[in-house]
Amino acid sequence: MARIDFEKDTVGHFISDNFLRVPLYQRSFAWEVSHVEDLFNDITNSYPEDYFIGTIVVTDKGDYLEIVDGQQRLATISLFYIAVRDFLKGINNEKAKYIENEYILKEALRDEDKKQKLELNSVDNHFYQKRFIENNQKEEKHRDSHNRLLSVYKFISDFIKNIYDRDQVNGIFNYVEFFHKNLQVIIVKVSDDVNAFTIFETLNDRGLVLSQTDLIKNHLFHKSGDSLQQAQDKWSRFTGSIELAECEEEILQYVRYYWSSQNGLIREKDLFKDIKNKITNKNQAITLLENLERNAELYLALLNPNHQFWKEYPYECAVYIGELKELGLTQNRPLLLAVLGRFSDRDEVKKALKLINSWSVRNLITGIASGGTLEKEFSNLAKLINDGKIKDVSELLSSMQHLIPTDEQFKKAFEIATVSKANLARYYLRKLEESYRPTREVSPSQIPERVNLEHILPENPANLKNDWPLFDENIHRTYYRRLGNLTLLDTKMNSDIRDGSFEAKKGVYNQSELLITKNLTSFNNWGPEEIEKRQSEFAEKAVNIWRIKI
Repeated sequence: MARIDFEKDTVGHFISDNFLRVPLYQRSFAWEVSHVEDLFNDITNSYPEDYFIGTIVVTDKGDYLEIVDGQQRLATISLFYIAVRDFLKGINNEKAKYIENEYILKEALRDEDKKQKLELNSVDNHFYQKRFIENNQKEEKHRDSHNRLLSVYKFISDFIKNIYDRDQVNGIFNYVEFFHKNLQVIIVKVSDDVNAFTIFETLNDRGLVLSQTDLIKNHLFHKSGDSLQQAQDKWSRFTGSIELAECEEEILQYVRYYWSSQNGLIREKDLFKDIKNKITNKNQAITLLENLERNAELYLALLNPNHQFWKEYPYECAVYIGELKELGLTQNRPLLLAVLGRFSDRDEVKKALKLINSWSVRNLITGIASGGTLEKEFSNLAKLINDGKIKDVSELLSSMQHLIPTDEQFKKAFEIATVSKANLARYYLRKLEESYRPTREVSPSQIPERVNLEHILPENPANLKNDWPLFDENIHRTYYRRLGNLTLLDTKMNSDIRDGSFEAKKGVYNQSELLITKNLTSFNNWGPEEIEKRQSEFAEKAVNIWRIKI
């Protein structure tokens, strides 16, 4: 029968008395300085009275204890001991060696070399060992978690220095003893992984705040039964690839978008609950992990138009992905995952990406559907594709036609569009500039450092009454963010004209290689009528640029 043991201990004694290991599949170090600051403030306020820092859940592996829950606290306390050792070394105090032998490195019965008291996961441990345990200042950081470890170490080092400045070395020893004798924990030790996963989930049910990612991982491992090693390997592979390319926080987003593409829209707060209700046995758990592993590359390709995945597709596919990223749109990702996963014809993929791009822009301009509504519709369409009910772009367009703003709706909205976000304005203007050119031999740069967004009627004119006689303050507020009043301009040219009059600006506009800017010189004056005329011309172009025909 599996055993579950509960014992009261102190965190210092627990670290001193055991070899601890974070499993390979566990997430990386996640605490920010704010979390550590809260912990150390609570410890300081409690000192010298006992203070309880929660429950640690471990699986007994014989030679070491594997940490199921508690790695953030244990890693932070270990950094405290490392910072104490380093500080004592810095002042040539011989007790630095005692701290290292008691809490950081220790001889094991069957090993000649000393072993780490705590080993982190595969992503963090090499950096933790080299930079902190061995104090190699040149060790390079490669992950967000490495930056967090460094920031926490610096905070704790400053904390220790403040103790020394106030109470000298005895003050530091007092805190070391406090951690060993008074910093209380409850150790839940179980004899097998299944029990550990059950305990982990029970702690969450009783109010311990755990991340959705951890809960999902724990549930899938729990349900994987005798295929636990296979489940852990698959989890490590897909989460590792996403964290390496993006960041740890992107893992949860990927799982949610993939799950929504299969099941319809699921909000982040409901994701774990839905997975828990639907994944109830080993086969379902392993299948989900296999699919997450298989589709991880597709997801990374959605985030990066330069991903090697796109080399096998028409070049326009990477262009459309880049534009969606430029616009900062994410609601479409369930649909994009479904298209890439189910449409085998690469020209069909190109047409679908163009369609999704146009739908997204038309909705940005018209505002007919909210972001939440769009995400729901994108997810529903993704599910229809994955269920085999939509098999090509024609059927996709037919299913979404009633949701897309018509040409007339889009044109009317574009004629009066006000754009406050610079990235959106730059994108619209860049696409409009391209539409005036028969080829793309000359195209406006997407780099803000080289080409600025220019307000023809300035946002803050130096002298509105004299320089811009066709505007008063109310009309100025109405028109200065209208798309017809915006253009693109070389950064240096933009700084040269600043907030001058239209007549002064025209000389600079005439030097521009961009047609939408150079063409401004054809206007004798600049007022509401001219802005509306220019924007109406843009609207005619926009209907074709973001067309919905296939």
